[in-house]
Order: sequence, then structure tokens, then C-alpha cells
Amino acid sequence: MRTVRELRLAGLFAYLASLVIALLLSLVLHLLLGGQGELGWEGFNAYGLLEGLLFLLAFTWSLALGQRATRIPCSTLLTAGLFGPRAAKRLARPLARVEGVEAYEGRGLALLYQEGRPVGLLGLSDHILPLEEVPSVEAETAVTELAPLFFQHPIVLVVQGEEVLGAVPREAYFRYLGA
Repeated sequence: MRTVRELRLAGLFAYLASLVIALLLSLVLHLLLGGQGELGWEGFNAYGLLEGLLFLLAFTWSLALGQRATRIPCSTLLTAGLFGPRAAKRLARPLARVEGVEAYEGRGLALLYQEGRPVGLLGLSDHILPLEEVPSVEAETAVTELAPLFFQHPIVLVVQGEEVLGAVPREAYFRYLGA
């Protein structure tokens, strides 16, 4: 699972690589045409249009290729990493803390603690679900990286070290994505 920072850096590098590729291809065409292409404020001709068209096609193609290769969100790629997805800790909802099964009231999700450590999850099924069976991600993991986990599990725990910060339910995740 990648963090928000890693996705933003990947977006920046992919954008800059696409820009460099498009500029280099446009320069090669400009040199092949004998430097006659003009596309700008002072001049305009067919060679310049050809160079501009090559730049647009190369830039678009390399952006699409970079997006496929890095699997980063389009908004992160198109803004050169300025905007990234949220961190999972920002979407996580806090869970009730229960020290014993008998203290659980049967409403909502709750973390079962024994000797000060979380050991299970209550309220997701008719029995205590051990924490090893519930997927968990680090707090700084990008929210867009959680999608594969929701195919098999209705909830993902957000942890920071040994501490459970909260949980992201499937419904909240899809609501965040706008689905």
C-alpha cells in the first residue's frame, strides 16, 4: 500500500517525464524540418502546427502510459502531484473500546481489548473476529489504495504502529469516491 506522499511524488515524476518526452520529440521534429516551424505570438505556419500537434499527442500519450504504469489517480497526475488523495486516517471513524465481551451492548462496531491490547472486533459478525482476520493499513496509506481490500472485506482498520485509530467501512469508502 502506497502513502499519499509516494503517490504525489509518482504524479510529479510521471508528469515531468511526459513533459520532457513531448518536448524532446517536438524538438527532434523541429530540427528535422530545418527549424522552420513557428507556433507562437510572433509567427505561425504549418510546420509549427505540426510540431504543436506532435507535442500534444506525445504529451497525452506519455501521460496515459505513465498513469497506467504507476496506477495513480488522474487528479494527482494532471496536477503534477500537487493534489493527492486523502490519507486513510482522515477517512477512518473511531471505534468504541470494550474491555470485555460482557460490556458490549450490541450496537455498532467495537474493539475488544484484553490487557490493554486490541485482540478482536465485535459487531461485524455474530462472533468475535480476531484482528488478524480484519485487513489493516497504516494511517498514511492513500485512500485510493484501499479498493482491493473492499472486494473481500466490509471494513478496513487504520492503525498507527500497534494503536488502532479507527475503521473505514465499505459504504463510507464508496461515498468518498462518489459511487
